Amino acid sequence: MTPNWADPETGPGPGTAAPRALAARLRLSMVRLSRQLRRYDPTELTIAQLSVLASVVATGPIGIGHLAETEGLPSPSVTRLADKLEEAGLVTRRANPADRRGVHLVATLKGEQLLARRREAGNAWLAQHVSALGEADRLALEQAVGVLESFAAQLPDPHRTPDLHTTPDPHKTKEVPA
Repeated sequence: MTPNWADPETGPGPGTAAPRALAARLRLSMVRLSRQLRRYDPTELTIAQLSVLASVVATGPIGIGHLAETEGLPSPSVTRLADKLEEAGLVTRRANPADRRGVHLVATLKGEQLLARRREAGNAWLAQHVSALGEADRLALEQAVGVLESFAAQLPDPHRTPDLHTTPDPHKTKEVPA
C-alpha cells in the first residue's frame, strides 16, 4: 500500500510520516521481524517464558515480585511462568537468605545455555542482514535501535490499560513536584 502523503494519518511527505502511520509501520515491521527471528532460533518456549528466563539470567537470583515488576506482569503470572521454566529444568528456586519465606529464581546451566544458543542464532541471522547494508543505512539503523531501546526501557504500569482512542492534550502541563 502506498502512503497518501496528503492524509493526516499518513503524513504530509516522505520522511515526515504522521506518528500513527509511522507507529503502524513500525509495529508491523517488528511483528514480522520477531516472526523471522523465531524461525531462525526456534525453541519450545513461549515469548513470555523466554523473556522471564532472559531476566533471570541477566539479573542473577531474583524474587518473583521483583521479576514481576521487571517484566511488567502480575506476580501470579510470573509464578506460573517460573513453574514452567522450573519443570523444564531451566531455573531453580532457592531460599532467599534475607527472607526465609521468600525464594529466588536462579537460572540453571541448561537455561543459560538455551538462552545463549538462541541469542547466537538470532544475532547471526540479524548480523548477516546488517552486514549487507550500506554505511548510511547502517548508521540510520544504529540510531533507530537507540530509540527502540528507549521505548523498551519504558515499562508500562501493569495495573493500567492504556486508552488507545485518545491522544494527550499538548496544552495540558504536568505538575512538577517541588
